[in-house]
Amino acid sequence: MTASPFDELIDRRNTGSEKWDKYNGRDVIPMWVADMDFRSPPAVIKALQERVDHGVFGYTSATEELTQVIIDRLERMYNWRVKPEWLIWLPGLVCALNACCRAYTEPGEEVITFVPVYPPFLTAPRFSRRECKTCSLRFENGCWTIDFERFKAEISDKTRLLLWCHPHNPVGRAWSRAELEQLADICQKHNLIVCSDEIHCEIVLDEDKHHIPLA
Repeated sequence: MTASPFDELIDRRNTGSEKWDKYNGRDVIPMWVADMDFRSPPAVIKALQERVDHGVFGYTSATEELTQVIIDRLERMYNWRVKPEWLIWLPGLVCALNACCRAYTEPGEEVITFVPVYPPFLTAPRFSRRECKTCSLRFENGCWTIDFERFKAEISDKTRLLLWCHPHNPVGRAWSRAELEQLADICQKHNLIVCSDEIHCEIVLDEDKHHIPLA
């Protein structure tokens, strides 16, 4: 039987790993951050090696090939047709949350999000000198849901932006089309901009569920 990459144990200690160095020397299994210990795919390693062999590391931008790969993938997986000029490349999700707070709101205005949620959703508004307002998700019948009436009540005349986690981290919800349409309707009526974090869109494990881009 051929060994699976998932069976390979890679020692990442003393390699500058934030995940492993935080509790270095302590009997702790570091499962506190989204950082897997699997080796990168061979195709990725090969491409990086070729880049290193070239020897020059200047400023770079996304190639036309990469842009087209993203466009084709979004259409194939989600039936979502995106134009190249719609794509803006950012170094990561947390940067995007902070950028949206600063781009679409002014100091003192409100940014709203649903809790519990990935912590940077709560810190991004504060780092930008915006007010962070939260609306609690509702747990009923073994499932987390949105209390839409409470959400509408939390929106004030200072609320400008919704930071939306879709699928949701950490409650693990893949939001339904009906939920997304109701959410979008409320945001349109209150003139809210939505920053929809869909970074976990390909980790939908239930066979009867499918990710639907909010757009």
